Amino acid sequence: MGGGFYISKFVGVVGIVFGAGAVATIIALAVVYSQEVANNEAVSPTNGGSTVKPPVTTPGGSTVKPQVTTTAPSNEPWDKYRLPDTLKPDHYNLTLWPRLTANAQGLYIFTGKSYVVFQCVKETDLILIHSNKLNYTKWADDHLAKLSALGSTPAPTIKKSWLQPTTQFLVLELNGKLAVGESYQLDTVFVGELADDLGGFYRSVYTEEGVEKVVATTQMQPTDARKAFPCFDEPAMKAVFHITLLHPPTTVALSNGMEHAPVEVTEVGTEGPVIVWRTSFDETKNMSTYLLAFIVSDYDYINSTRDNVLIRIYARKKAIADGQGEYALSKTGPILKFFEKYYNATYPLPKSDQIALPDFNAGAMENWGLITYRETALLYDPNMSSNSNKERIATIIAHELAHMWFGNLVTLRWWNDLWLNEGFASYVEYLGANEAEPDWNIKDLIVLGDVHRVFAVDALASSHPLSSKEEDIQKPEQISELFDAISYSKGASVLRMLSDFLSEEVFSTGLSTYLNTFAYDNTVYTDLWDHLQMAVNSTGTGASLPTGQTVHSIMNRWVLQMGFPVVTINTATGQIHQQHFLLDPATAGSVPPSDFNYEWIVPIRWMKTGVVQQQTWLLDKTANKPEMTVTVDNWILANLNVSGYYRVNYDNANWERLLNVLSSHHESIPVINRAQLVDDAFNLARAKYIDTTLALRTTKYLRTEREYMPWESALDNLDFFYLMFDRSEIFGDMQAYLKYQVEPLFKHFGNITRNWTEVPTGHMDQYNQVNAIRVACSTGIEECQTLTKGWYSQWMKDSANNPIHPNLRTTVYCSAIAAGGAAEWQFGWDQFKAATIAIEADKLRSALACTKQPWLLNKYLEYTLDATKIRKQDATSTIVYIASNVVGQSLAWDFMRDRWSYIFTQYGGGSFSFSNLINGVTKRFSTEFELKQLKQFQADNSEVGFGSGTLAVSQSIERTTANIKWVAENKDSVQAWFNTEVPKEYSVEVDAPWDKYRLPDTLKPDHYNLTLWPRLTANAQGLYIFTGKSYVVFQCVKETDLILIHSNKLNYTKWADDHLAKLSALGSTPAPTIKKSWLQPTTQFLVLELNGKLAVGESYQLDTVFVGELADDLAGFYRSEYEEDGVKKVVATSQMHPTHTRKTFPCFDEPARKAVFHITLLHPRGTVALSNSKEQVNTTVNTVTQTRFEQTKRMSTYLLALIVCDYSFISAQEGNIEIRIWARRKAISEGHGEYALNLTGPILSFFEVYYNATYPLSKSDQIALPDFYFGAMENWGLVTYRETNLLYNPITSSNGNKERTATIIAHELAHMWFGNLVTLRWWNEVWLNEGFASYVSYLGADYAESTWNVKDLIVLDDVHRVFAVDALASSHPLSSKEEDIQKPEQISEQFDVISYSKGASVLRMLSDFLTEPVFVQGLSSYLNHFAYDNTVGTDLWDHLQRAVDDSDIELPGTVHDIMNRWVLQMGFPVVTINTATGLITQKHFLLDPDSVGSVPPSDFKYEWIVPIKWMDAGVVQKEIWLLEKEALNNKLTSGHWVLANINVTGYYRVNYDGGNWERLLFQLRTNHQVIPVINRAQLVDDAFNLARAKFISTTLALKTTKYLSKEIEYIPWESALNNLDYFYLMFDRTEVYGTMQHYVRNLVTPLFQHFKTITADWSKVPDGHNEQYNQVNAIRMACSSGLVECQNLTKSWYSQWMADPDNNLIHPNLRMTVYCSAIAAGGAVEWDFGWNMFKNATIASDADKLMSSLACTKDHELLNKYLRYTLDSDKIRKQDATSVIVYISSNVEGQTLAWDFVTQNWEYMFTQYGVGSFSFANLISGVTMRFSTKAQLEELQKFKEDNSEIGFGSGTLALEQAIERTTANIKWVDENKMKVWEWFLSEIA
Repeated sequence: MGGGFYISKFVGVVGIVFGAGAVATIIALAVVYSQEVANNEAVSPTNGGSTVKPPVTTPGGSTVKPQVTTTAPSNEPWDKYRLPDTLKPDHYNLTLWPRLTANAQGLYIFTGKSYVVFQCVKETDLILIHSNKLNYTKWADDHLAKLSALGSTPAPTIKKSWLQPTTQFLVLELNGKLAVGESYQLDTVFVGELADDLGGFYRSVYTEEGVEKVVATTQMQPTDARKAFPCFDEPAMKAVFHITLLHPPTTVALSNGMEHAPVEVTEVGTEGPVIVWRTSFDETKNMSTYLLAFIVSDYDYINSTRDNVLIRIYARKKAIADGQGEYALSKTGPILKFFEKYYNATYPLPKSDQIALPDFNAGAMENWGLITYRETALLYDPNMSSNSNKERIATIIAHELAHMWFGNLVTLRWWNDLWLNEGFASYVEYLGANEAEPDWNIKDLIVLGDVHRVFAVDALASSHPLSSKEEDIQKPEQISELFDAISYSKGASVLRMLSDFLSEEVFSTGLSTYLNTFAYDNTVYTDLWDHLQMAVNSTGTGASLPTGQTVHSIMNRWVLQMGFPVVTINTATGQIHQQHFLLDPATAGSVPPSDFNYEWIVPIRWMKTGVVQQQTWLLDKTANKPEMTVTVDNWILANLNVSGYYRVNYDNANWERLLNVLSSHHESIPVINRAQLVDDAFNLARAKYIDTTLALRTTKYLRTEREYMPWESALDNLDFFYLMFDRSEIFGDMQAYLKYQVEPLFKHFGNITRNWTEVPTGHMDQYNQVNAIRVACSTGIEECQTLTKGWYSQWMKDSANNPIHPNLRTTVYCSAIAAGGAAEWQFGWDQFKAATIAIEADKLRSALACTKQPWLLNKYLEYTLDATKIRKQDATSTIVYIASNVVGQSLAWDFMRDRWSYIFTQYGGGSFSFSNLINGVTKRFSTEFELKQLKQFQADNSEVGFGSGTLAVSQSIERTTANIKWVAENKDSVQAWFNTEVPKEYSVEVDAPWDKYRLPDTLKPDHYNLTLWPRLTANAQGLYIFTGKSYVVFQCVKETDLILIHSNKLNYTKWADDHLAKLSALGSTPAPTIKKSWLQPTTQFLVLELNGKLAVGESYQLDTVFVGELADDLAGFYRSEYEEDGVKKVVATSQMHPTHTRKTFPCFDEPARKAVFHITLLHPRGTVALSNSKEQVNTTVNTVTQTRFEQTKRMSTYLLALIVCDYSFISAQEGNIEIRIWARRKAISEGHGEYALNLTGPILSFFEVYYNATYPLSKSDQIALPDFYFGAMENWGLVTYRETNLLYNPITSSNGNKERTATIIAHELAHMWFGNLVTLRWWNEVWLNEGFASYVSYLGADYAESTWNVKDLIVLDDVHRVFAVDALASSHPLSSKEEDIQKPEQISEQFDVISYSKGASVLRMLSDFLTEPVFVQGLSSYLNHFAYDNTVGTDLWDHLQRAVDDSDIELPGTVHDIMNRWVLQMGFPVVTINTATGLITQKHFLLDPDSVGSVPPSDFKYEWIVPIKWMDAGVVQKEIWLLEKEALNNKLTSGHWVLANINVTGYYRVNYDGGNWERLLFQLRTNHQVIPVINRAQLVDDAFNLARAKFISTTLALKTTKYLSKEIEYIPWESALNNLDYFYLMFDRTEVYGTMQHYVRNLVTPLFQHFKTITADWSKVPDGHNEQYNQVNAIRMACSSGLVECQNLTKSWYSQWMADPDNNLIHPNLRMTVYCSAIAAGGAVEWDFGWNMFKNATIASDADKLMSSLACTKDHELLNKYLRYTLDSDKIRKQDATSVIVYISSNVEGQTLAWDFVTQNWEYMFTQYGVGSFSFANLISGVTMRFSTKAQLEELQKFKEDNSEIGFGSGTLALEQAIERTTANIKWVDENKMKVWEWFLSEIA
């Protein structure tokens, strides 16, 4: 929107409260915390190597970039995925050389040479060896490998060699057969990419002490060894490996074997000779390829020795130095010792290396002798790590060390039995960790961490058995899919059950014989059953198994069929039976058949009324157990401690008895079984075995529960309810219920931690403390919210000291970020980026997803695909975190769908996380529309594929189908139950949606069809009206039974059903009927409550018929009047911006609700109708014409324009663009539009080049309006202007008018792209829109008028101008929090000088330090990327950063880092340079230093990253960046004068030491031209303001004006006069005034004489644009300071005009000054003449000059009359009223009169001028500018108090600033008056 009036902004201090809206984040919190507890998995899934269990809903992931594979095209061996059984490797010799710097092509590579010795076991003429993404050097025979025989028989020659990418083979066809029993050697030389794909041999990057470092590392499991070197890459192909690594000197090389001392050698590569170290290693044991590891790094380590085993922990040097490896080192030895005893087998290797990697997709990987870990899984910092981090480290180390025997020493033959490998390690990790930390009681947590977790997946019809058929698992992606929750957690659960019913002693005995028998060999899972059966037989425990059953017969049912049973016990009859448990019973028909008919042999441990009974077995479908029959006083509980892998149901009577026990003495039931009862009940209810309300009743006892496991079980299950209902009306009651339940737990932990100052002692208590805080805060317990907000705020104030205990950080961060806005999020992001400890970074990364701001979540989603922001290993889990947030779920789903092909391609290599991603993003799905989208996603990407997520897609479809059914069946009963269970005092009061000011995110407009008929004559009641009918077509994006659409001051015609609108469906499903409709005036909504839900994905049409007033209030659709040739004419026109479209027709009136508009206007015949698009059809019936317009582009409502008028136009064509200038007919005929027409084409062309984007429309209409509040308005295709800003008459318009026309046209046209094509999402960032247009308006105008040098004027008009406001403690940052800008009046406040001028200034600075080409490149990329869409400010930073990255520009930080300090904190710095010491410092500049105490805190502590351009004695030097509070630069101490901020390109002031000031003053006096003209203006402006802020003396500032007697340039003079104006304001009623006038007269007289000379005694105009301006200054100041010659001149000119009114000989440039001077010197006659000429003026620019000059009279009676005229719109247009009052107050005689007038008429003015007015801030600031006495301060404060109920609208902040400014003025006058007077006296003596 064009400049003209700038209104200050009110910054409301809004408390950050977690109320009902914020608590929607409970889900995000729950998910985040579930990552913290138990396994605390930072990223989801894990691959094969993972120690960490993959997330519940997933099957694992792929290690290679998946390829789209089809059925093998032939039966050739190389088209199959498995190796033939012809060859058997013996050993490999491998040398690899990874390059840790990029080559000339920007690639990181490794080179290698290897040979493998193998034996032929079956005759063959074919060698197949795995190879993927390797390029080979051909040998002399032109083949890819060399084959030689190691025996006496020569090897056959190679016939043909090639690579088979699909099956990942290097294929060698031979000219003869290999002989059985003979050994051969195969040599290869190859190169591969050391990519960042986390698979094979890859690179990981980190920064340490500012230096980027590269680690070359590996992840071979399951099928990526072939990506590192050619190998027989199957688990059964065990071999010995001889490894050698070449690496940069001083780096460390590691592998599975013990390293030998490195040897320095010179190697020749493509880069020439290079000195490297060669490190070789002991040969490995016989092992599988997937266990191989080699690493090159700049790491350090700590070590210890235990029983001759060397234990080393490797990590980044800083991590090691900080002691982060100590915990892992201390636990590794005891855990190794435990497993040696448990397995009864010595650790097989001499060393155990463990290394923490910055980039690692899995939790950890069990490479034999060199275990790799994600940093969070190995490194522990007691100051930063939580107890869950500690537990995660202990359990993962135990998991990996368990593999050293089970998996490495003895390896499963093929991946189909993977479950035994990973399930076993997942079980015994709890035993190992329990040995390391016996006080934790960690073994119990397997129930939450694995059993309950995997039940969720294994209860689906799409689950799968533990063991697959070998032939079904062939391809890499099929292998990757096995790394899922079934393999890990179900595997662990059934092995725990097996160990339990065999006894641990028997289990470990069988395990020991198994390991010793098969050491260094391969097995199948039944080999373990054999050995366990042998242990059963040998120990005589066979009797404990059911008769006739063996380990095989029992376990086959658990391993070979999917799922698990629910065992139902009828305590009335003693009958028990089992059934396959399915969450959705309706899916039973899609369950594959089972050889065992889904029956299991079930061990049942149970108790009766608290007494443990003898274990029993359920062998068949049904059995009778008389012992389980109980009477009314007894109860049965089965599956004690959940040792069995099944759920339990009971008859209703037993359930009731159990519920009674829970509510009366819950301790009677073991703690694990309390958790079990809750979990079983909720899942039995979902599967329809029991009522949902019965399940909910298991949570009622929680008010008395203090243990972690039951609480965690309940919260996990209630999480499903949140997922299903957090977008529905049930949410509030559910929140209230949980708030009631958790309150005692919260208070309990407050008490035992001494009011949160201590940590609970127990491990589980620490976990439950987190639950207490998380749930209490999320459900709205105020004490909790205050606590967490306080902690986070403390940290924000002092980021170096984090007061939040590590246990609580994830929860507190999430809560605070959810409750906060951009500042809290940005602080979290900055801390995340700065985090050097991975565990802390992970907490922040998850918490950043908790924000409720969609734009921040969208930005965060974009970051996930930028590896410089989010590591690839973390990308998918970050997306899942965002999806877990109710606000982010749909954003994440849209993002994943849009980017699936890219994500799948780019993140396929080492990623096992697709299943987690798909499940995580879709888990909330519960509508038919979401199901349809899911199926469409599956179909759309069938060719791209889903890799390891293939099964997850099927599971998501199944789960969504079940959710839809469940919600339909349970919603009503759940709502009723919560409603009855919530005590009234806990009910959450939720604002009705129609009482909020923002639209809900449920509906999305597509297009409008609008017909309006404005009446240009008044009706019988004297009103001007318009009538309208419209319909809007919108899509439902979230299920809702409510339509809110903006409407203000419209009256509706009711439809047949007596409602205000008509709703119809455009699809096949009928629309729900309207239940209730009404208008909500406060929030400006038309509200429609419906009798049913709108369906997601469906489109609807809403019709309305209405009438509105065509008022003269300058807002919405309004009327403007003018007189032409004696005839009064009416214009119907519009001003929609920012919130007035709703005053014209009902609409979704927010910038992000873009739509297409189809407009029709009815208007009187002979008038013209205009809108944003070209007129399409005109038809006239009788006296009314109907004009229909082409549809618009997709755009925001505020850009709509509608005009009916009696105008004419002139036009021109610029390429394909039709340009038209519209105005009153007389103005057009007199040529007043010609200048604008001539400018528009060139400016449009300039912007097309500047933006590198074609003008988006086919026309550019610009229209001049008689009544228009703003300077102009950028309506897309129809720009509206105040007449003075578009029309130019060379006879009456000044050069100032001409420049204003050029710059405002440029401003508006700049918006056609920036603002219209790409639109900011919300008004909190209006500064970027208006600041940008304000900046580039100078560039556009400069292009059109290249001789003016207009670009320099931004320093006076914007930079210096806004400094005055931004130096106040009541200023505000450029960017506000979105939640703080809600109401229309808050939006209006955004349009102030900060948004326009500071915005322009900081963007000019940004363009300057980036360089214009880089700035423009980023801008173009931004506009093209977001065309027709909405953005947030940081989107521009992202695109500018990309442009920086593509250039050779070097910045001291990112664009984000630099600009956040200028945008997110108010104010600016003063940079002080001491030329004696070279010290540069910065400080927040405040005009009143005493106001520092009232400055709000800043996250950046009021420090900025400051670009300093400077010169030494006139010679420009290299730019300096000031990055901190202070810095030293010796180049500043040359002894010459130093000048900083050349051309004021930086947004800051500059101060110097006294010596440098004196040198600069001397230079000004002796040869001022050496200092650039802009900097001469800067020196004056900085000095005066530094003096006001007490940095320098006032007299030093005044001394900067002494040289002006020699100055003839405009910019320094204007700067000086602007600053002396403050002295006039303070002293023009005191004795100082006379001496100051004398001093100024002495200064200005030479300038006056200069212009008299160059204009030949005032007979012509100076040539230069700026000279013309300075001529005005010369006359104005000479006359006002009493130069008689000047006064005589102006009086004579005015008298001549009075004598002949038709011939005004005063040049237009001088008119305002001459009129003012003459009216001030004259009386009523001069004033009346001026008034009459004003009323008769037909040219707006001349009327404006007279309007301001009439305020110059000294006659109080005339001034009072003029004030009264401002309230009569027949005399002064409403658009001009407040500015006239300000003009009068600027006159020393009128100031008191204007103030009294405002105070007496405030209520009337506020009421009458409120609607379209942005001027209250300008009014209040203007009339109080002179205030400098205590009496005036008291009056101001009384004015504030007296009108507090009426309000101040957009002037609220201006009033605060006026009080602040007056206080400062009083002090300043007291301190400076005498000094100033004495200085002026001395200078005129």
